[in-house]
Amino acid sequence: MTEKERRKRIRQRKEARSRVLRLRCLVFFVILGLAAVVVLIGLTRYRGQAGAEKEMSVQVSDVTEEVNTEPVPEMLDLTGNIRKQGDLILVNAGHAYDFEANRDLALVRIREAQTYEYPTDKESFEAAEKIMPALDAMIRACDEAMGTRETSISSAYRTEEYQRNVVQETAELYGEDYAAKYAAKPGYSEHHTGLAVDLGITYADGEAGSFSESPNAVWMAEHCTEYGFVRRYAEDKQEITGISNEAWHFRYVGKPHAAYMKEQNLCLEEYLDYLKENTEENQPLLIRMGTETFKVWYTVAETIQKPEGDYAISGDNAGGVIITAKI
Repeated sequence: MTEKERRKRIRQRKEARSRVLRLRCLVFFVILGLAAVVVLIGLTRYRGQAGAEKEMSVQVSDVTEEVNTEPVPEMLDLTGNIRKQGDLILVNAGHAYDFEANRDLALVRIREAQTYEYPTDKESFEAAEKIMPALDAMIRACDEAMGTRETSISSAYRTEEYQRNVVQETAELYGEDYAAKYAAKPGYSEHHTGLAVDLGITYADGEAGSFSESPNAVWMAEHCTEYGFVRRYAEDKQEITGISNEAWHFRYVGKPHAAYMKEQNLCLEEYLDYLKENTEENQPLLIRMGTETFKVWYTVAETIQKPEGDYAISGDNAGGVIITAKI
């Protein structure tokens, strides 16, 4: 091999090694670039996922906070029999008592339940259990004021059949016209409610006196509202109630209502009309009794928000409901 050929071969080898080296460098940088791209894509996806999770977390947190700060108010259902039950239901010639709606009315025998002993014309006389404390207290106070123990019960709860007999006996004794004025038709008597009583006078020897002509009647007319009762059939309200003057008939309606009815000289029909025409939840009637205040309103709504504190609900037996809330 000549010197010229040897140098040529050396040069070719160097050029070959140089090409291999350049190729290796190119491959290295390509691989490095691909690795960088993969890392960049992975980092971008991670950041996107983390951001989405953060946003979702904030949204869930916001929703949770909103629910916690706005609790759902408790509602009261005012549909069904509730409109025909309660201390303020109207029972008169135009509004029959619904026996089925009040089939769970709790009645007690007056003689057995009384905490203050007073006479009843019949051992079997019954009244609504819830009125007994007020009835006992009222009769006791009257007897103490009179200095006697003569106040008695001459009539109380009546079934429809009992009322039918009352009408018949009254008509036989005093005539049809008298019976129409003083005895309600069967199904239309307040005595069906268990909230009404007729008071009488019974002397120590068992003989009966006239309640209307007794000082007891005067005391009762003046003080019955203090115990939640009203004298239901007054002389000046006969055209409204449809019943002649009865000094002996007392109906339980509850203290605040009785107090307002007396103050404004309203019978039950007038009081219910007033509530219907002049009150609503945002414009209640305020009744103040000593240190206590009650707000009273009428509604035909099917549901209302439950009042805070003590409250009572009564239907009017004419499609509406009266709410009484102590404030």
